[in-house]
Amino acid sequence: MLELKHIVKRYDYQKVLDDINIVFPDCGIVSIIGPSGCGKSTLLNIIGGIDDDFQGDLLLNDKSVKNHLASYRRHHVSFIFQQFHLIMWLSVKENVALPQFFHPQEKQQILLDLDDLEEAKMKDLSLGQRQRLAYLRSRYHLSDILLCDEPTGSLDPEHSDQVMQLLKEESQNRLVILVSHNKELVEKYSDEIYEMKDGNIIAHHLLHMPIKHFNKPKSTSKIYFSHLRLSLSSLLSHKARSFQLVFGLCVSILCIVFTLTLSTNLEQELIDYVYSLVPASSISFQTSNHESLTLDTIDQLNDYSNIIKAEMYLDDYEFLGISFTGERYQESNTLFIGDDTSPYDDLQLEIGTYPNENYEILVSLSTAKYLCQDTDLSELIDKKVYGWYQYELTVKAIEYKIVGITNQSTTLDTIYTMNHAYIYLLADVYDYDITNISASLGILYVNKDSDRSKVIEQLQNDYPSYQFKEVGSSTAQSISDTMQQVRMILLVFSFLAILSSLFLIGEVMFLNIVQKKKDLAIMKCFGASTWDIMRIVLYESLEIVLLAQIFSTILYLNCISLLNNIVSDVLLNDTFAFQADFRILAIVYILSYVLIFISQIPPLLYVLRLNTVNALKE
Repeated sequence: MLELKHIVKRYDYQKVLDDINIVFPDCGIVSIIGPSGCGKSTLLNIIGGIDDDFQGDLLLNDKSVKNHLASYRRHHVSFIFQQFHLIMWLSVKENVALPQFFHPQEKQQILLDLDDLEEAKMKDLSLGQRQRLAYLRSRYHLSDILLCDEPTGSLDPEHSDQVMQLLKEESQNRLVILVSHNKELVEKYSDEIYEMKDGNIIAHHLLHMPIKHFNKPKSTSKIYFSHLRLSLSSLLSHKARSFQLVFGLCVSILCIVFTLTLSTNLEQELIDYVYSLVPASSISFQTSNHESLTLDTIDQLNDYSNIIKAEMYLDDYEFLGISFTGERYQESNTLFIGDDTSPYDDLQLEIGTYPNENYEILVSLSTAKYLCQDTDLSELIDKKVYGWYQYELTVKAIEYKIVGITNQSTTLDTIYTMNHAYIYLLADVYDYDITNISASLGILYVNKDSDRSKVIEQLQNDYPSYQFKEVGSSTAQSISDTMQQVRMILLVFSFLAILSSLFLIGEVMFLNIVQKKKDLAIMKCFGASTWDIMRIVLYESLEIVLLAQIFSTILYLNCISLLNNIVSDVLLNDTFAFQADFRILAIVYILSYVLIFISQIPPLLYVLRLNTVNALKE
């Protein structure tokens, strides 16, 4: 039983309703009639729980619902509006089933000859078809109270009578409160009539005493992913604007992702290049007082844990390179060797064997290809080459024999020898005393699985008179610092681009809510809570971001592939390739969602303050 107690409503200090007291039955048709402007629709809004700005109380089953109007409206009230209040960007079927988007309803049969209109567009419906559609929507809502504001106002007499008959059937199971100017229909179908004038009830006519029929409860169902479906429909209702937002955000995301990817890849490539010149496992060392190193010290370090190889550079001897000619040094016929101290223990052989004598050497695969030119690599095996060394103004050669080729391609041309091989061989060539050699700088190669910094720390403790340094680390750190500065500058501009795009989405969504506030108010009349509306608004923004991210990912991967083709074709470089960094994508995408949540604060606050009655009047 619904009861109104001392209801007073004012607009700008003018009373629209003045001390209204009505007790409604549980079922039947109760009509409210009166001239235009007497307060009928205002009273209906209060009864429906969409107007909370009134004095007095509203009771349902002897319990006040004034402070719980949203829950009361959601579970107990349905509407048929004079202006239809259909949502034009939903389909006919979605408009009819609107209450089912927000809470479970009985599945209703499509009535009133609307079978052929299910696929029709809302804008193509006549006024009569829209009125019948509004009635059918009210049938979907399992409510105790049905409020009808001029339900037959746009219908011809035949359909008006049909609607009233259906309302009469409805009134056997629930209370139907009707506002109408059609006295003939009101008197024909009503059980009670209240007459209003100037905001007051001036007469009450009891025509029948209806008896409520209790139907057996039917199974109910709810539309799955309802908020997502509504948000998608809203998004598609303005395709051009949505495309512009998705495109703008996509470009912004690509800017920041490419900035991070290219700078990170370039930094890594430069560092890899540095370590290709000097292996990342190497450590240089010298005495603190710059005394000469000795072979005894080198041999001690060779036996040290985690050290693969220890070697030293003779101060007065310069390695000029290798040549197939041993008669006379010719610079034009000599291949400069950039690395002749690297270990070969961990390398795999392409062909040949490992050295067993000081004069036997390995060459890297890239060096072997250069030496062979167009001939077969196997022709190098057991071939003599000459290593040319300069001491003061004298240039002499050591005769080497190539016994193997590694499967490693190196940036610098490289040969591999046994420990101290060239020192022993030079002693024979230049006839010096090996115990009197001078070498101020040495190099260590540590196991690739070892931490260089920890090895250096241990060496420093065991050899406090020596200085140990990571080879290439300072250069790599300098590259990293420079690239970090460049990346930060680019990041600032890219971040501003994505930030502006996301807040543009927030502004557009705010305008979208203002434009669709009437539609959102209609949803609230048919069971949507404020939280439901906020979810729909938020989902629409998230869908824009998700679409932008999908397109960004596709474009990103294709652009990386295209860029690699350009590098390969134009720069003739097969070793360098940009790599897609999905970690960067994930970070940028997570950041996008964080910012979109922040940008949605104004539109969501607008939803919280949405006045349902004012929105419906627009």
